[in-house]
Amino acid sequence: MTILTINLSLSILLMILLPLLKKRIFLRNLRGRLLALCCIAIMIRALIPLEFSFSQTIRVSRVLPPIRDMLKYPLAIGNFSVKISWFLFFLWILTALILILKKLLLYIRMQRTIRRLPDCKEEAITNIMWELYKKYPSAKHIKIVRTDLNISPLAAGIKNPVILLPTYQFSDTEYRMILEHELLHCIRHDVPVKFAADILCSVYWWNPLFYLLRRRIFELIELGNDRQLTASFSLEEKAAYMQCLLSTAKNISNGPIPFTLSFNTHEGKALDRRICLIKEFRPIKPAKERIALIALLVLLWGFTSFTLEPYALPEAVSGIVFNKDNSYIIQCGDVYEIYYLGELYFTLESIEYLNPDIPISQKEGDD
Repeated sequence: MTILTINLSLSILLMILLPLLKKRIFLRNLRGRLLALCCIAIMIRALIPLEFSFSQTIRVSRVLPPIRDMLKYPLAIGNFSVKISWFLFFLWILTALILILKKLLLYIRMQRTIRRLPDCKEEAITNIMWELYKKYPSAKHIKIVRTDLNISPLAAGIKNPVILLPTYQFSDTEYRMILEHELLHCIRHDVPVKFAADILCSVYWWNPLFYLLRRRIFELIELGNDRQLTASFSLEEKAAYMQCLLSTAKNISNGPIPFTLSFNTHEGKALDRRICLIKEFRPIKPAKERIALIALLVLLWGFTSFTLEPYALPEAVSGIVFNKDNSYIIQCGDVYEIYYLGELYFTLESIEYLNPDIPISQKEGDD
């Protein structure tokens, strides 16, 4: 139940966080990469079936108790009998492993295909790249290749990054913006971040909120890249950059390619947000960034510091609140006698769902 309750807590967090990650106040005042890494941290937290020492337990009596009871039921499979909880656990792990293996094989095939593509030796591209290498010395190992596919320019590769350019011809100004955009993806190691989000999403294939979170991570990566690239742009250069994004979206027909970061966003609403935010990007004021970051951290802390726990009492006592002021418990061997207002009310074999503050004592004569 620990994994389930932790994921329920994080799912509540995501239902609040995902709409916030579309709000301009966050996107303007926090760096996209920082927000993306916070989202990755949420995905990783979901994999850790541990409650922190500071975690608070919230008892839920409506939905979780029936689910907990259902998971305890045996499921007959041929001559075997296994609890539903274990069956679902093995199904989850098996499906996750299959999905991860498929993604890894796809990535390996894609890398082999890219390695066979010819290097781009066009003079105009070479001249632009030499200028960019002077600006970004750490990018000199990044190769530029051409492909016949009608794809958006993109960055690919985790260990040995490569920039792919389609046969579609851009102007020299557009080429410079596109190449610098993709170089920044490689320098910032954005491709491994996207790869990690893809793999983590495969682990939680059954949770639709993780697919929405993955999509938001991809968008945040692009927004962070746009902010860094256009930080020193004039209004005219920003207008040219936005026009380049729009023309690429219009002329490139293929959808996104796995494990790569394309110059163009293939979702209309995401592209609209990029265009609007590029126009509004200003240098981030430290005070505003600190306030936005504190608000985000408080939200993340709040939803990682509590876990939900199924809580159910016998139907005969529903509606009565048992606490240390009106109740006490006497342990009699393997059963517990619950006293309410000085009178024996009922007995239980387990008290794990009762208020832990209720005092407990041993019956006289028991060891």
